[in-house]
Amino acid sequence: MSLSEKERDHRHGEVKKRMQAKGIDSLLVFGDTGDWGLRYGNLRYLTNSKVMFGNSALILPMDQEPVMFMFSGLQAGWAKKLSWIKDARFSPNLISDIVQSLKTLNVKPKRLGVVSLSSLPLSWHERLRHEFPSTDLAEMGPEIENMRYLKGEEEIELAQRSAHAADKGFNEVLTFLKPGMREFDALSLLERAMKAEGGDDFFDLIFSGPFQPGVKLAPFAITGRKEPSRMIQVGDSVLLEITPRYGGYWSQLVRVINMGRENQLLAKYHRAVRDGIEAATRYFKPGIRLGRAVHEAKRVIESAGLELRSPMGHICGLNLVESRVELESQDILQPGMIIIFHPIVGSGDTQMFSGETYMITPEGHRCLNQAPDTLPTV
Repeated sequence: MSLSEKERDHRHGEVKKRMQAKGIDSLLVFGDTGDWGLRYGNLRYLTNSKVMFGNSALILPMDQEPVMFMFSGLQAGWAKKLSWIKDARFSPNLISDIVQSLKTLNVKPKRLGVVSLSSLPLSWHERLRHEFPSTDLAEMGPEIENMRYLKGEEEIELAQRSAHAADKGFNEVLTFLKPGMREFDALSLLERAMKAEGGDDFFDLIFSGPFQPGVKLAPFAITGRKEPSRMIQVGDSVLLEITPRYGGYWSQLVRVINMGRENQLLAKYHRAVRDGIEAATRYFKPGIRLGRAVHEAKRVIESAGLELRSPMGHICGLNLVESRVELESQDILQPGMIIIFHPIVGSGDTQMFSGETYMITPEGHRCLNQAPDTLPTV
């Protein structure tokens, strides 16, 4: 599924309104392969083009057609066919081509908007200052990021498909996971199912082992462990942080599975985190401060004799983390916001967490995931 030209016109139109309000003549958008940073999402938001590797940049003039430069001929060819930017060019020296393009387009901006100045390479900054000494460089990153917070119908459909892929992956693990498998096997089951549903990238973490006092049931990448891939055994608990991307949009599902027998300590923690989520999501509705909802989770979790701990989740979209969910979160919930909520509950050195992805609607909220929130034993 690809985003429409109607969506392109809406985004570009809204950006140009903001440019005009700030007296900006042209916009320079920097992007690279930092999937977890805003410099990736901002470029994709305005181009509908995926950055595979290297740097990329977009020039969006107020009254002329946009131009995109990519550090790969292959990517530039894909962009011409698949993105909104038909003038996509291979560039082995992006800043030189950006400067030349601005001059060729007869764009001599009094104010050049930049998305964003914090990620712009120093050499680019110096070159722009040298070539356009009378031009003011104005930060436009926050304006784009604020636009991205509220998703339209097409974006919500992509996020819903991402969540559906996560559900499918979890169901595959529930169906086929058994003692004697290694963590690699579990992740292979998970990602094979999500790939079949159209997932285009994944950030999946796993924990396996007995849950008992002193254990932090927190996921990690198996490549970062002393044991490259631990064998899952009867009596283990397996925690999965399931994070697919579909059409550029992320979702997340956090679930725990008991292997072979139930675990009463884990059941206590799991009940507390699920009760906390239920309490918080009653306040997931327009006009409520996000931190207010999180405080409800804290109240319920503490009444069970446990602590609410960070990280609790994040607002997501083209980036997995667009802002953090915390007790102090000042974001006012609005229709179109997509929130991953996975509070951690703990006591001393023992903790676990669970959660999923929610969308704020005009009436309240909707959970994008359909996976059961129980604590299964397989």
